[in-house]
Amino acid sequence: MRRVTDPPTAGPPRPAGATGPSGRRRRAARPVALLLVVGALLAACGTSGRTLRDPAPGATAPPRKTTTTVAAVDTTPAVPFSLSSEAWAPGGEIPARFTCDGEDVSPPLTISGVPAGTAEVVLTVNDPSALGYELWAVAGIAPDTTEIPEGGVPAGATELTNDSGTRAWHGPCHSGGTRSYDVTAYALPAPSGLGPDSTPPAVAAAVAAATATAVLTGTYTR
Repeated sequence: MRRVTDPPTAGPPRPAGATGPSGRRRRAARPVALLLVVGALLAACGTSGRTLRDPAPGATAPPRKTTTTVAAVDTTPAVPFSLSSEAWAPGGEIPARFTCDGEDVSPPLTISGVPAGTAEVVLTVNDPSALGYELWAVAGIAPDTTEIPEGGVPAGATELTNDSGTRAWHGPCHSGGTRSYDVTAYALPAPSGLGPDSTPPAVAAAVAAATATAVLTGTYTR
């Protein structure tokens, strides 16, 4: 007699969608493939697609653009060094008030445009027709002085000895006719060293170093 054996016991039914070992390997491979695709996309985003090449021997980088700032230029005309008076126009008649026929006081004067770098201004009044006879000389005038008052001198300035031997204004007082007188301002680059006892020759030597001069001419008729 044959022995009847029981059939193999069937296991529990496999859930829908379940796979065997090969299915599990395919599922594990999917994340790896996904990572490779993402990596390739990221690499593509980091490059323009061009291949970088090493620079040729001796090649230099292109020059950088630079911005140049141009300073503003002052186009205001410089004021010329000049000397004027409210008492008479240049080349005009000197009023008798400032001569020996009047009160014989020094005239009011205005100085403009003293050059930069001037240390001192010296002022003289001369009669060119009398070999430069000196009627008045003032030293120690500060370079920022703009006004010399009538009958006086600026603070800190000194009247020097003139050709009449006095340390004061000696106005026009010639014998007769018309004469021309020069009022001259000298811009000196260094202190003159002139004092009250300085004579006309010493004044002439000091003003020889002037960097600029300004002249106001006037005439007087007796």
